Amino acid sequence: METFRTPQLLLLHHVLELAKNISKYQEKILQEFSISHEQLNILIILHYDSCESALSLLEIQERMILSTTNTSRLVDKLKDKKLVERRIDQKNRRKVKIRITHKGIKLVTKAVEKINHSYKSINSKISDREATKLIKRISELNELLLDWH
Repeated sequence: METFRTPQLLLLHHVLELAKNISKYQEKILQEFSISHEQLNILIILHYDSCESALSLLEIQERMILSTTNTSRLVDKLKDKKLVERRIDQKNRRKVKIRITHKGIKLVTKAVEKINHSYKSINSKISDREATKLIKRISELNELLLDWH
């Protein structure tokens, strides 16, 4: 064991290190698409996770766990790249809905495909059973952290 007082602290360190490495790995892949992993997250939410054709900034923010100002800034960058568009809600003119464009759909599809392909070597090293066990334990740890504060 490294210089950690308990195995639990070492585990937490490794989980944080894994999260950092996944983020770095995705950033490297996403350079080709000129988007950040946060921007990809918004495109995934709009394309794959949304049952609706468009979402408000607040709905996107809730799914991303980011501040509204940061979400707005990220959406503005995606809009500048013509990957999303803003539309006034016809039922409530004060509301703005964000919709992914055809160009955004093509980009997110290619990016997710490339990320999934790049993870094949990692996926081949862990069985479905092991992955399910890890998911369960990590979810339990997340719940404990959420309950903690």
